[in-house]
Amino acid sequence: MNENNFSPATILFTGFFALIIVFVFFFQSISSKTKIVFCDVGQGDATYIRIKNKIDVLIDTGPDKKILNCLGKYMPFFDKEIEILILSHLQKDHYGGLLHLFQRYKINRIYMAKTKIPSSLITLLKSTNALLIFAKASDTLKIFNVNLNFLWPKAKTETFCQNDNNCFSLVFLFKENNFKALFTGDTTAAVLSQLTRKNIDDLVNLNVLKIPHHGSKYGMNREFLKLADPKVAVISVGKNNTYGHPAKETLDLLYAFKTKIKRTDKEGDIVFEIQNPKFKMSN
Repeated sequence: MNENNFSPATILFTGFFALIIVFVFFFQSISSKTKIVFCDVGQGDATYIRIKNKIDVLIDTGPDKKILNCLGKYMPFFDKEIEILILSHLQKDHYGGLLHLFQRYKINRIYMAKTKIPSSLITLLKSTNALLIFAKASDTLKIFNVNLNFLWPKAKTETFCQNDNNCFSLVFLFKENNFKALFTGDTTAAVLSQLTRKNIDDLVNLNVLKIPHHGSKYGMNREFLKLADPKVAVISVGKNNTYGHPAKETLDLLYAFKTKIKRTDKEGDIVFEIQNPKFKMSN
């Protein structure tokens, strides 16, 4: 009869490896910092937020299954439930990863703008038990000491936006104590101009601004940027994309305001940890 003999070195290595796993699990469990990850999903948008190491919020899913790589890297391996999914608007580079997401994770609530929903997406949404909520300006979600304040779309947006799907993008402010990040989907410069006139307190002195529409020249304007004065601008964009994103006009505008620029096509995932009253970039 053959017996499996394990050398002391093998036993030591196995024990050391197990100790590392236990340490990582323990560290993930005790940390209470909020982490924001702008995922590198190619030409698309997806942002993962782990609030106080307890609540998972996902903003958009990118165009395909790349979102799973990001969640697998930053979301605790034992957690298969996403409490809140926010779909900024209904274009596939923002919701194309939904099918893959539903196959791997349970989604509790989905927030989106009230607009025409493609039939294929309706079928997909019906396949989950998630609660579907249509968000609008003045709606607020409170999670511990975090507020998600929706600023757009407002009432009668259909008249203002007409047939521009990007115009319907959800725009909302993430606020934790003194830290503020604005998420903009693919919103337009015209929408930002509207917000600049009516939401000054929300928009001034942003820590992080997610640049609209992957840095398109149609998504940003000088008036808004002067008011917001973000410390960091994040551009979610794919390498060598066919749209020419980010546009030179947008980059030049950010350079003119001396705004620090972070790009997923150049840096991969972009990670922030909120350490009030300050925050830091993890990469």
